[in-house]
Amino acid sequence: MFDALKGMAGLGSLMKDLPRLRERLEKARAELAEMTVEAQVGGGAVVAVADGSMRIREIRIDPAMMTALVADGDEQDRSMAEDLVASAVNAALTRAQEMIGAHLQEAATEMGLPLPPGGIPGLL
Repeated sequence: MFDALKGMAGLGSLMKDLPRLRERLEKARAELAEMTVEAQVGGGAVVAVADGSMRIREIRIDPAMMTALVADGDEQDRSMAEDLVASAVNAALTRAQEMIGAHLQEAATEMGLPLPPGGIPGLL
């Protein structure tokens, strides 16, 4: 019975701090939108940059690879390039998710909130 009362007190405290929590979450969201991660595949032939809003900001393709694709027009080369781009984008988005989780964990710790491992899906 007393454990339930402690939980209620914790909930009341959380509700009282809701404006502060909401403000910190908005700050974290803005910070994440400016943070970027980079992933490269094919020995750097393709590089993708993603931000904390899970958006791809940039894709860089090695000029030598582009020249070979344009010159030959070979279907296999084009297919390989497409696979490299997809792999780079997926790797960058995975890194962005990891960055988001770490940043939210840091913000939650700062506010004294427990955050389950992996964060809360769909929070940002």
